[in-house]
Amino acid sequence: MGPPGTTALLLPPLILALAGAACSTFTVGAWPRVAVVPFGGSVAINCSRSACPGGNATLGLDTTLPVALGAGGRQWQSFWLLNVSQWNPSTATCYGHCGDTQVNASTAVLVYRLPERVVLEPVPALALGESRNLTCHVLEVAPVGNLTVTLRRGAETLRTASFGAVNGSTSVAVTHVLSAGPGDHGQDVTCHAELSLRPHGPLFARAAIPIRLSVFALPEPPQLQAPSHLELGTTSTATCQLTGAFPTGDVRFTLTLAGQSLNFTTTVAGDVLTSVTTLSPSTVGPQELTCTAAVATAARTTQRQLHVYRFPAPILELSPASAPAGSKVLVRCHISAAEPPALWLQLHAADSGVLAEGPHSQLELPLVANREDNGRRFGCRASLDINDTTVTKDVDTQLSVLYMPELAESDCPGNRTWLRGTWETLSCHATGNPVPTVVCGRDGISVSTRVPELVTRSRAGTYLCNATNSLGTKSRLVTIRVEYEPMLTERGCPTHRIWVEGERRELSCRADGDPPPSTRCARDGGTIGRSGVHRVVHRADAGRYICRATNKHGTAVRSVVVTVECECPRGWEPMVPGMGMLKPGWGCGYAVNVILPAPTNHHPAPSPIITQPQHPSSLSTHPLAHRVPADEPSMAEPGCPAQRLWVEGTPAELVCAATGNPQPHVTCAKLGDGHHPAAMSANVTRAHAGTYQCQATNSRGSALRNITIAVEYSPATVTLRVLPSATVSHGTSFSVECRAEGLPPPTYGWVLPPAPNLRFGTGNRSVAVAGAAAANRGLYTCTASNRHGWQAGSVMVRVDESRLVLVASLGSVGAVTAVGLAAAGGYYLKSTACKKGEYNVQDAEGSLEAACLHRQRRSQTEVYGIQLTQP
Repeated sequence: MGPPGTTALLLPPLILALAGAACSTFTVGAWPRVAVVPFGGSVAINCSRSACPGGNATLGLDTTLPVALGAGGRQWQSFWLLNVSQWNPSTATCYGHCGDTQVNASTAVLVYRLPERVVLEPVPALALGESRNLTCHVLEVAPVGNLTVTLRRGAETLRTASFGAVNGSTSVAVTHVLSAGPGDHGQDVTCHAELSLRPHGPLFARAAIPIRLSVFALPEPPQLQAPSHLELGTTSTATCQLTGAFPTGDVRFTLTLAGQSLNFTTTVAGDVLTSVTTLSPSTVGPQELTCTAAVATAARTTQRQLHVYRFPAPILELSPASAPAGSKVLVRCHISAAEPPALWLQLHAADSGVLAEGPHSQLELPLVANREDNGRRFGCRASLDINDTTVTKDVDTQLSVLYMPELAESDCPGNRTWLRGTWETLSCHATGNPVPTVVCGRDGISVSTRVPELVTRSRAGTYLCNATNSLGTKSRLVTIRVEYEPMLTERGCPTHRIWVEGERRELSCRADGDPPPSTRCARDGGTIGRSGVHRVVHRADAGRYICRATNKHGTAVRSVVVTVECECPRGWEPMVPGMGMLKPGWGCGYAVNVILPAPTNHHPAPSPIITQPQHPSSLSTHPLAHRVPADEPSMAEPGCPAQRLWVEGTPAELVCAATGNPQPHVTCAKLGDGHHPAAMSANVTRAHAGTYQCQATNSRGSALRNITIAVEYSPATVTLRVLPSATVSHGTSFSVECRAEGLPPPTYGWVLPPAPNLRFGTGNRSVAVAGAAAANRGLYTCTASNRHGWQAGSVMVRVDESRLVLVASLGSVGAVTAVGLAAAGGYYLKSTACKKGEYNVQDAEGSLEAACLHRQRRSQTEVYGIQLTQP
């Protein structure tokens, strides 16, 4: 240590001189009271005195240590203690003489040494729960009584140690017993040493290099799951699972097969680690599969035996594969050599069980092909014994027997009954191989056997259906009967009739319908029938009658007004209410119109009322008077329904029957434009929908009735849109939307390439594809249908191609062709798929289910489309 500065050396003598002057006594001071010096170092001690009256004063330092004189002044002097090499030197004494007076002041000397090193002993990886000493060494430090050593784990203090006085420099060690827990893993352990010389000197601190604790657990060996046997050339997976290991991030797996390391992937779920590898052996025979799990210094291994075998698939051959009925066919099954060679072959048929079997590499069976053998399936099973396990492989094939077309009654009924107004198809299914083509027609004109058409009476008749393949043609006559609801027309059932009193008449109404309807007429408001009976006409027979024609398909109602003419006896003068007698001279030699209202349930027939009399010169000379029930027009629900449902394309005929006398004249016009439906178009169009007002008018007055017509129609043009475009990149997503107009609103079905990444939208109006792949490219066909018909449209979607080839909106015939092409191309149609339940589709919308729609026939195969609907 160098000498203190001048100011520091002058301060104590100045204070002492002032003190001596004030007290008039001689004093001596020493500073500092304790001199702190490192072992082998130097330190300054300053001696000072007060004023000496005689002026004859001296200052000195008494010590056993080497001393060198430092700076000084009139009343002070500094001394250097050089190379202090004693651990506990005696005090240094400052003395001063003033005349005969000597005064002393002492300074203690504190010698220290900083620790050479602070060292933590290394700690190996600790098993969970294991105890181990943590030891910290502090080397060569003094004075040890001023030393404090602290052990910490992270921010936690484990131990603090202090020491008693020891002469000179020494080394110390501090130990703490640590029990390893999960929380100790990764924690840093530190050791801090502090040498405190306060209040006389500084505080010195040193620390050891920290050590990081490693704690682990490996309580049990891994669980190895793998097949016991595997065919050469195939792959399988093996799983190695470890539970309870700690820390999971430090676990190391090693998997080997026959001594060769395997690649694997590892996943962690809580304290469970799972490694999965792919097994693909290259040699035959038993091989050892091992899994080793290691953490820190611990490791555990599990082994399993894997038997690798060679087992080629059997080959099943039909010679020939297609044979005419009555020819010979050889069924042959054979297989190449297997390893191990414990092989067994079995030849069987789906309809008759096992045909042949044995420990052979080849089996043969000759047979004669019959018509019933067409489509017969044969199978061959090969079995291989591997230790205690039997492995099997199957192959099957189908025999094709060629024969002429056949038209069975069940597939092509010769007599059919249809109902007018429904939609029917003249379907006729033929069997035969090759698959026959069926054509039906009448009078040289072919009709569709696939597309439903509206049934009209003109479709009744006899059709000739021909089924043809390369071996010949088979024909069948099909007779269609069209039934329809009753109709009452003016020709068969006139609405106004004139009878003569006294004649024999029958109230007859001839109705048209199939089956032939039964007809009954009764007085309006009464229950007594008048039809079917010839009897003498009376005046009371005049009035309105309601005639009803009925068969199983419905009822037709028609109002008939009967007028009875009677002869007026000569000299008869009828009473006229409110008018008294006829005027004299108005006799029966003149014709007078007599109106007799029809009797009702509440009132008897009234007396005759004579209408406006005519002058005798203008009267008819007809010897009869007319008795006519006068009535205002009326339109009721049976004859003029207020709500009507029409179908687009059928004849536009708005019929509204009115009653009244004279017979009312009925006119109908659409509200807002005044047009009658027949004036708009001969056939029903969508423009016919709306409200019409019908007016019945006669001389007695008029009646109004509003009629609302709703027009239903089959789906119009189907429109498809691909978003974002019809050409998509591999891995991107796209959707196809389908829209069509129809009433009732159409339901939607799809024919599309089968793929696992399809998702159907609400109402089945769209299909979305996530992550487009090669399986998603092809023709997407949407079918919209309701009870009146169907339409289809298609769009071609390309994956990884640059342009859209075709967007086609197909009509009914075109749509059928598109559907057929899609079926032939292996799109999302499957023969009898829905019937067998092979395509019961479920969505992660988890909210959709499959339904089978639009059953159609494609040659000999029944084709079903898949539609997804809301549950």
